[in-house]
Amino acid sequence: MTRSQTTTRAARAGGADSRRAELIEAARQVIRRRGFAKATVGEITRAAGASVGLLNYHFASRDEVVAEAFAAAAREELLELEQIARRHDDPRAQLAAYLDHEEWADRDAWRMWIDAWGEALHTDTLRSTVEEFDRGWRAVLTNVLADGERQGYWHCPDPEDTAGCLVAAFDGLGLHSMLHPKEVVPERAAAWARRLAEAELGVALPDAPAPATLATTPYEARIPIRGRDLDATGRVHPAVLLTYLGEAREAWLDERLEGSAPRVEVAHVSADFRHVPTRSDAEVIVRCALDGLGDSSVRTRETVETVAGELVVSAGVTVSVRGDDSEPRPLTDAEREALLS
Repeated sequence: MTRSQTTTRAARAGGADSRRAELIEAARQVIRRRGFAKATVGEITRAAGASVGLLNYHFASRDEVVAEAFAAAAREELLELEQIARRHDDPRAQLAAYLDHEEWADRDAWRMWIDAWGEALHTDTLRSTVEEFDRGWRAVLTNVLADGERQGYWHCPDPEDTAGCLVAAFDGLGLHSMLHPKEVVPERAAAWARRLAEAELGVALPDAPAPATLATTPYEARIPIRGRDLDATGRVHPAVLLTYLGEAREAWLDERLEGSAPRVEVAHVSADFRHVPTRSDAEVIVRCALDGLGDSSVRTRETVETVAGELVVSAGVTVSVRGDDSEPRPLTDAEREALLS
């Protein structure tokens, strides 16, 4: 085979991979908007700007592309959980961080999982994928419980069984927090999850450790509160606060990458709103710090504070790096080095 033939074949393979990824991303968007049951072949191909024939070329069925779309989202969550567990040496801190990662206020994440469970009852392909990631969550917790048993922090003779019991209970809490949001508010769900873990292990757990950030210098910006940012009552709406975070994040990326920051799209935001700035707050201080790097994603920890030092919002954000063709692309070595500096 000649070099030109090899290059042509590689280019075709790369183009096929790109189109497959495009269909998976389109399926994720449809699922996010309309749910699994309404993620039809027509909806997915319309979102991707592709033909039904192209989808059938890359996937054996609609169920397969839907399962892969769920897997892409679940894989990101599982990777984040594994990284959180590795940040702490003390199993008690690991378990507290695991419980905190359940993010009871993140209704979008819980909606996706609950919807996936319902669809998996009727779809073998999705059921297998859901089971795979359920095992992943249980495995992370099993390792934490086993470490705590070995180090004498609690009595847990069967970590795998205990992990299965706790994960099932947490899933039930997540379901009730979605069905009964007024009764099972995030704070109550978090307290119940902690109570279940402590009762199962016979210990009192510490508070969840503060979110760890990498040893990089955080970016800080002072953003004036503009008249258009205020609602009729003179308060800054939470949606506006997210735009403040976005402004600081873009400036941070541009500074780190010396004006050559790639295009990024927000893939996930988990925000905890604590205080509402008002007209009397002339400006706010926004900070952005690197929290982790994926293959084609960047995670940050971001805060907004008043000038007086009162925390307004704390957020964890994941952005997806995009290439010129708007498809996800891996971070380059140079970009990784610059972001970690």
